[in-house]
Amino acid sequence: MRFAFGQEAWTTIEEGEKNCYLLANGRGGYQSLSLIGAAARGDQAWLMAAKKAPNVRFHMITNLYETLWVDGIPHVLLSQRMADGVPDFEGFQFLTEFIYDGYPSWTYRVGDVTVRRAAVMAHGSNTAAVRYEIIKPEGKTVVLSVKPLLRMTPKNTVFAKEDMQDIAAWDGIQPYVKKDGEDGCLLYVSSNGRFHKREAELFGPMYFSQDERDGREASGYAAINHEVLFHAGQEASVLECIYSTEPYAYQEGCFEEFLKAHREYEKALLKKAPLASELGKQLVLSADAYVVDRESTNGKSILAGFPFFEDWGRDTMISLPGITMLTGRFDDCKSILRTFAKYVKNGLLPNLFPEGTECPMYNSVDAPLLFINAVYEYVMLSKDKEFVKEIFPVLKGIVEAYKNGTDFHICMDSDGLILAGADLEQLTWMDVRVGDFLPTPRHGKPVEINAYWYSALCVMEQFAKELEISGMGQGDSDMGHENLASSYAELAEHVKKSFLEKFWNEEEHCLKDVLSGTAEERQIRCNQIWALTQPFTMISLAQEESILKKIREDLYTTIGLRTLSPKDAAFHKLYIGPMEQRDRAYHQGTVWAFPLGAYYRACLRYIRRQQGEQKKEWTEHVRKGIEALQEWLSEGCVGQIAEIYDGGMPTVSRGCFAQAWSVGELLRAVWEWEQF
Repeated sequence: MRFAFGQEAWTTIEEGEKNCYLLANGRGGYQSLSLIGAAARGDQAWLMAAKKAPNVRFHMITNLYETLWVDGIPHVLLSQRMADGVPDFEGFQFLTEFIYDGYPSWTYRVGDVTVRRAAVMAHGSNTAAVRYEIIKPEGKTVVLSVKPLLRMTPKNTVFAKEDMQDIAAWDGIQPYVKKDGEDGCLLYVSSNGRFHKREAELFGPMYFSQDERDGREASGYAAINHEVLFHAGQEASVLECIYSTEPYAYQEGCFEEFLKAHREYEKALLKKAPLASELGKQLVLSADAYVVDRESTNGKSILAGFPFFEDWGRDTMISLPGITMLTGRFDDCKSILRTFAKYVKNGLLPNLFPEGTECPMYNSVDAPLLFINAVYEYVMLSKDKEFVKEIFPVLKGIVEAYKNGTDFHICMDSDGLILAGADLEQLTWMDVRVGDFLPTPRHGKPVEINAYWYSALCVMEQFAKELEISGMGQGDSDMGHENLASSYAELAEHVKKSFLEKFWNEEEHCLKDVLSGTAEERQIRCNQIWALTQPFTMISLAQEESILKKIREDLYTTIGLRTLSPKDAAFHKLYIGPMEQRDRAYHQGTVWAFPLGAYYRACLRYIRRQQGEQKKEWTEHVRKGIEALQEWLSEGCVGQIAEIYDGGMPTVSRGCFAQAWSVGELLRAVWEWEQF
């Protein structure tokens, strides 16, 4: 999809900072700035490099400080809000157009001189390229100066004034090095312009408005120690600059080569994916940003979101079907499944793969069950039946651990339902903790966990039957796969009976959120939606209708589902302020985008079983919702879907401006809508 914005989108610098763009390189590195080219967050950067994929990242260049000299008069093209009384840079006043069509481009007009700028990142490399096309009347003297604002510090660290001494002069092909031993990272610069070494100077303090909104450090510095100067020739001239952590010898027209490779890569992605609509195709391209290399496991992984998050087990399992399976990336999907299978411990999947010598964290009750269901969906879509033989022992181990009990008080109760959590443990996706206070306590038997559990048992029954048919049953030391299949079927039936008896909320005509014996048990939350969307479900048609109506009435918005009904006394309508204030609102009404995908898929399942006016009305509801997604792709990070939105009136994206499970789950919904 092509996203175009004009001057009405940046009548003020504040307005121009609201939306941004994202380029990702498949290693965890990225480029992201606002539409006017300003950094509104400390984590926005012209070049965020991944020294070790995907999470050892260095903030190399914050921005490019560009000045256009026309007949000796300087015009600064940089836009950046500043702090401590330093005047803002207001280059947006010359900006007439911003376009994002797989890569960003800007058009500036200074009198009768036009500058067209475009940027691209090389896939698989920490390399960002920029091209300036300068169009001027004959007789005008035009010079463009480009000065990188160097930061060169590990991600999430602040460039301090004393860091100036670590910015070294270049040598040879212009390397810059942050001199801090093994943790350093080189930067190489090449261009068809002329290099000029400058006395190192401090730039700042920059003001990051969106960080202040969220209670984070709201200012920062960078350094300048060189510029590239380019004297425009007659009529139209082109300046190109390449910034990379790898040596690159400049060649004329290199930007076009980078752009051609980028376009070919996009074409290959779309060719694999079975989506036909423009919305679907855009979500396929958006999904690619999250698929990354993981050097420590020599495989693939999924980054949870930009700019904050790393690759987490729960997020990966929720994102996997949309991000990899429905995009035709089955090899990547299998790589990710194998990686997690290798690290299963006591029936649990890593919820976080740390870098270095630290051990993985396993504090997730949902990731292992989502893993089993994800394997089933992968096998059904890819037809890779051989993978069942390979992965079955791992899946069997997970089920046995849940039946017999494992870490974090995760165990099966006598009614067949899964219990999880105690004390200050937070094991579901609603996992925030504020000191010793749990804003969303879900100890007991969470509704979605037991929906996953039932479906996982049905999956295991299916797989055990398939292995028996293929003659693989003799290898099991405990019992043959035929007996295993029967035991899974019996337990699944036991779980179904208990679930239907205990989770139905007769008063509200929907499902209870968690069986805990507390007031939270009867809160109206979005978690019940996953009881309708698993590969195998338990809910009757009448109950399905009641649940969907309750969600539509209390929780539905066109960009996500509220995490708590506005009628609840604990509901928070805004997600702003310091971290503690935000954490208390995080799952207490805040709208999350990713459950909306499950909601639309549940609606479509329901519609297929309906006739007459009821079918027409719900079909129209879904159609309008899918169409609204196109508008949301223009808000926040263009072409992406954010993590969260305010619970009261969701109009502005919050949290991560680009979230894997938001894109993945909504991509699944669009795919099912196209099939419908």
